[in-house]
Amino acid sequence: MIRRAIELGHLTGVITFDQLNDLLPSATTEPEDIETIMQALSDEGINVIEGDQS
Repeated sequence: MIRRAIELGHLTGVITFDQLNDLLPSATTEPEDIETIMQALSDEGINVIEGDQS
């Protein structure tokens, strides 16, 4: 899940909240999981943004 988010983010340097929501298992995501993902993206220089990148 984190690896896929990073792969998506590296394509444009950003990832949207919608893209992250599509990657996350809805019922099993804990706040700690979200924090880990956000930190991993930040460490890779990937910004999380509002809106659609299409």
